[in-house]
Amino acid sequence: MKAGKWQNGILAGLPLLLSALMVWHFSIVLLHVLPFNPLTNKYRNVVEAYVNPFFTQNWHLFAPDPVSHTKTIYIQARVKGPDGKLVESDWVDITTPLITANWEERLSPVNRVMRFGVGAFSQAFHQDDVINMFEEKKKQANKQDLKLPKEDIELLDEYRKQGVALLYRYGFSYVPKYFAGRDVESIRLRVTIKASKPFSQRHNQNYQNEQQYVEFDWKEYEPVVPAI
Repeated sequence: MKAGKWQNGILAGLPLLLSALMVWHFSIVLLHVLPFNPLTNKYRNVVEAYVNPFFTQNWHLFAPDPVSHTKTIYIQARVKGPDGKLVESDWVDITTPLITANWEERLSPVNRVMRFGVGAFSQAFHQDDVINMFEEKKKQANKQDLKLPKEDIELLDEYRKQGVALLYRYGFSYVPKYFAGRDVESIRLRVTIKASKPFSQRHNQNYQNEQQYVEFDWKEYEPVVPAI
């Protein structure tokens, strides 16, 4: 049985379509992993919408800026007791159980879930490359009267606020798991940042890793889709 003209057309056009899709995909991924520049900034929204959450990548594994800190997210809740009074819970580590689960089962969505919280925290304190370069040049030129366009500052501020909102939403998603059956009024989050042990101190059993933390304000609990 011979194929019709439209079938021949599909078979002939399929390689071209697949080639175009591959070019599109790898072009977007390339824009995603390239260092910050005017082109990546221009198409940032399109790129982020395409790569997240399945194709996102970064260069943190490699020099000159490999990951050098471990971030752990904790959640604390204000719970209404039988007498109606609010009681603060202990701090609950919601990161370590995910890391353990990821070690036990590599082929699972746990890795993505784990990175979501840390990614939201990084967004909340995002440092824009252009703004950093501008501030450095201003310092070198000793011209304190130079100012960035208001739009750029507002854009960065809004981006950081979105990161804080995502982090709280991440915390909300764990309320049903860690405070099941309890009347949660509000939550707050704490992120500890622990520096890795320097290579030069690898044999020093008494070395104390530098550690600091960021603590967020209380926020009224909003039910969301529970975490896994």
